[in-house]
Amino acid sequence: MPEIDGARIDRLGDDIEREVGDILVEANEIIPVFRTLDQTLYTSVDVSLAVAYTLATSYMSSMVQGAAECFTGLNEDLTASVQAWNDADDAAAKDLT
Repeated sequence: MPEIDGARIDRLGDDIEREVGDILVEANEIIPVFRTLDQTLYTSVDVSLAVAYTLATSYMSSMVQGAAECFTGLNEDLTASVQAWNDADDAAAKDLT
């Protein structure tokens, strides 16, 4: 029967969420700064570039938030998988005794 290192998988999920989460939090703090540039960009570039810039900053804001939720969900799913594996392992051990 294969064995897993549940503690290692739990740490992996925590590490991914923490490390990627920190990067996403930092990115989420920078994106609003780009939005403050909108007014000056509208007067100094072609309208199509200003619109593209506005759409790109809006997209990035949504993408960063979605990615943060995805990695949080991944961590929760890894933890649940470890728990399910441990529960199944315990149940099998009880059946054998």
